[in-house]
Amino acid sequence: MRLVKPWSSLAFRLALSYGALMVLTMAIVLSVFYVQTVGVVRIKFDKQAENHLRRLTEHLAKYGQGALEAEVRQTLLDGVNTDTEILILMDPEGTPIMANAQVFPPRRLTAMGVRELTVKRNGRLIVGRVAVSELSNGNLLAVGSDMQVQRNLEELFGQASLMAAIAACIMAVIGALIFRRVVEERAADIRSTMSRVAAGDLRQRIPVTGNDDEFTLLNRDINTMLDRLEQLMEGIRHVSNTIAHNLRTPLTRILLRLRNAQQAGQVDQSAVLEKVAEEVAELGIVFEKLLQIAEVESGASRQNFAPMDIKALLVDVVDFYEPLVEDAGGVLHLDVQGEPMALGDADLIASAVANLVDNAIKYGSAPGSEHGADLRLHAGVAAEHGSEGGAPGVEITVQDQGPGVDEKTLENMTTRFFRADSEREGYGLGLASVLAIVQLHGGKLSFHNRQPGLQARIWLPAMART
Repeated sequence: MRLVKPWSSLAFRLALSYGALMVLTMAIVLSVFYVQTVGVVRIKFDKQAENHLRRLTEHLAKYGQGALEAEVRQTLLDGVNTDTEILILMDPEGTPIMANAQVFPPRRLTAMGVRELTVKRNGRLIVGRVAVSELSNGNLLAVGSDMQVQRNLEELFGQASLMAAIAACIMAVIGALIFRRVVEERAADIRSTMSRVAAGDLRQRIPVTGNDDEFTLLNRDINTMLDRLEQLMEGIRHVSNTIAHNLRTPLTRILLRLRNAQQAGQVDQSAVLEKVAEEVAELGIVFEKLLQIAEVESGASRQNFAPMDIKALLVDVVDFYEPLVEDAGGVLHLDVQGEPMALGDADLIASAVANLVDNAIKYGSAPGSEHGADLRLHAGVAAEHGSEGGAPGVEITVQDQGPGVDEKTLENMTTRFFRADSEREGYGLGLASVLAIVQLHGGKLSFHNRQPGLQARIWLPAMART
């Protein structure tokens, strides 16, 4: 669904707010520039007025009143700055003696120094910036210039600032609309995919471009989440189907035994009930293992994560299983390189390694060998995919000397209720629990035929020792 009102879009509001901030910044910069520019012009006018006044007063002191009047007359007739120049020589009462402007309203000037003065020239009133001084003979002299240049500059600057502000506001609105449209188009793929996923199609994925921008990274994360969600849903479907299939046989046997016991005598019922109790106990074990896997997959155990000393953990596993292996005529070797550390639940990782060792004891004997399995337990630092380019991590491998497995079995080893050898005891949930534990820790579980033997590999993200 497309957004109708632009203001309802967060992207539009953010872009417009950013545009408003830019306009405000521009206004502050222009204000500072205006103050500095006008200040420079005013200082220039003041300096010119003061210098001109000083030159005339020095001329008076050196050559007398007549020379001063001649100099003033020459200045008025030289044709230089006649449209902006203000020059007034007046008697002590304020009556002009020689001037190109008249003080308005007519009066005697009492404030000396640089000041603003309203004068009348050529029939119009103007504001000038003049330097006023009382001469030695009592006359007053005002020298300066019209502030029209400054006013023109201010007007020009104001018009330019207004146009810039209007253009900036228009560009901010246009930019916000474009930004909103771009974000909406990128978000449309996410909304469309999510709506189809919500409708039940878990195979849908968001298109990912080659750019590593924020939306591409978000799309990849969402696709990863959808992959995991589809995997979990497939697991649930598989578990449901498998449970229904695997429970049908024992439940049928229990039902038949109970019916036979109902029809049999008192003596026979005791044996039947014993068999039924065994069947129910088997079902209880299956459900307990399924609950353990579900608890691990829920992620609740993450609150118990702490730094794990992998070497100490493996030593405990070897101490427990070494007597069992030796009693069967086999050997259990432990090889740990360095002092690898990882973050996680030590009990869960120990349980996962123990499952792999137990599996290797059952199936890891060399073909034709009369003694037990020779097993090698190894740990060390390794890349994620076994290559130099992968992320650093901790590798734990369990290697046996058995015949290995075929490709089909290799693909299904972690599938719940899958058993390569249906003649052996088991429920097909051990390796499924190992996979759940490894995935809880952000690691990877893989199996490889090594000829001879099968190698089970756990990779966990490394943790630096502090």
